[in-house]
Amino acid sequence: MSRASRALLALLLTAAVSCGDDSTSLFLRVEGADGATQLELRGLRDGEPWFGPERRPEQEGAPFSGEQTLRLRFNTPPGVPFELQVDALTNGVPFARTRVEATPRKGEELELRLTLSPIPDEPGPQPDGGTPDGGTPDGGTPDAGEPDGGTTDGGNPDAGEPDAGTPDAGTPDAGLPDAGGSVCTTCVQPGGACVPTTSARACGGSGLECVDCVADGRANQCTASGACSCGTRGTPCGEGERCEGDTCVCDPDTCAGCCQGNVCRNGTTNDACGRNGATCAACGILTCRNSQCSL
Repeated sequence: MSRASRALLALLLTAAVSCGDDSTSLFLRVEGADGATQLELRGLRDGEPWFGPERRPEQEGAPFSGEQTLRLRFNTPPGVPFELQVDALTNGVPFARTRVEATPRKGEELELRLTLSPIPDEPGPQPDGGTPDGGTPDGGTPDAGEPDGGTTDGGNPDAGEPDAGTPDAGTPDAGLPDAGGSVCTTCVQPGGACVPTTSARACGGSGLECVDCVADGRANQCTASGACSCGTRGTPCGEGERCEGDTCVCDPDTCAGCCQGNVCRNGTTNDACGRNGATCAACGILTCRNSQCSL
């Protein structure tokens, strides 16, 4: 696909609802994804899943060629770093990957240049040096030997014993045959078991660790691409919100800031001021201080 005819792959990944001054964003330039038909993104904090996996485009299209651009916009505390993983997929199987630590800045867009590296192939079957597999030594026949044909000094044939010979001491195959392995396209549970089908309690893809979507109350389903979702929105509810009946809800039980409809705001801005899940207030000519409109 020529540079002139290639459309930019502009991806909007919403890990939480973003609006107004609370949003932060990353602009990614990705190299090394030639031949891929999808990119998969996921975020981790302190080694734990934070958002994703998300595949873009959602449906496989023509293979990529050259640099791809992605934009991620989401709500997150500014200055708090997280690890971003980007995989290049073909037929749903990752073949190249990179990981980078990013520290978003509130109200600014951070540009990152990423280069994907091929994922090493898994090693093939190797002798494991373990317990013999029950094989038998080779079936070589002992040397039967023959009496030598010499003549004793008494004129009688030599009564020497036949050569007893020694069986071939071939060593049995040392170990069980390597069972090999297959690529896990869903997710793996603790201990390494690949789940046959994803669910809200075991969600993910590309052989990464399964995520419990309902644990924090912000999602109730697992999408076909292995991402947690509240209803059909494709992503979990935002921070301070809960998923109820396939809908994101903001109330005093979940939101420490203020509720603007069903969206939880941090409650510290003039156009959305408040706390403890109360309805956000617009301060107008006043100023929002300590989540209260005041002079």
